[in-house]
Amino acid sequence: MAFKGDHIMSDTQTGLVQCQFCDENLQAEEALTQGKYPEAANILVSIVEKDPLNWRAFNNLGILSWSKENWQDAYIMFKKAISIKGDYEDALVNLFDAALKLHRIKEVAALYDKALEINLDLQDARVIRETIVAMKSDIYQSKRALQIGFFSPILDEAKKLLDAGDYYGAMKKFLESIDVDGPNGPAYCGLGIINYYQQRFQDAYSLFIESIRHNPCDTETYLNLLDAAKEINKTQVAKDIYNIYKKEFPELEVIASNFEGL
Repeated sequence: MAFKGDHIMSDTQTGLVQCQFCDENLQAEEALTQGKYPEAANILVSIVEKDPLNWRAFNNLGILSWSKENWQDAYIMFKKAISIKGDYEDALVNLFDAALKLHRIKEVAALYDKALEINLDLQDARVIRETIVAMKSDIYQSKRALQIGFFSPILDEAKKLLDAGDYYGAMKKFLESIDVDGPNGPAYCGLGIINYYQQRFQDAYSLFIESIRHNPCDTETYLNLLDAAKEINKTQVAKDIYNIYKKEFPELEVIASNFEGL
């Protein structure tokens, strides 16, 4: 996520510059940049306790939550910032990414219409609105969405069960995610990992390919595919799949060394 944060904000309705707790927000933003999350949290909580309508602080709280992988909290904080200041473009951009992560674009789409009613000069908000209108449900297959990834509470529970070695429980949750959330890369990848651990390498191989089809940006899945492919003598096929997607997603270059010399 390319977080948006500002230092001085203008109120489009009054034309006055708003810089309430500007220095404190700056301190929090610097702490966030340096990874000093407890320090940033203390500053931001202090701001909102004194000024419950400080939209910049809520946006920063959203950034803090995102940095700690608390995706739903981040979504709530960005939305709170916009509820206070409807044309706050930094929070609008951040909310878009959070809504992509959680597959909740429908819930926030109208906020971009309202923002443009307040301020027609919001270029980023305009691009987001046009993208939502043009892509509809396909927006979750956009390059931006794929790079951000997908989170759901069901998937989160499935991954915890997998980490704990409860393969049966994890399998049920991954299948539930596919049923409730729709087909998605993380669920297929999780099922592939379970099958790999259980030495069903052909099934694992097929599930990793399905995971890549739904999310071609996840580098770990390519490495999982390669491991499964080695077990069934299909390393060249795995390499070919990787090279095909690497042309479209250059960021996959970071794992290129794993496929060299095969």
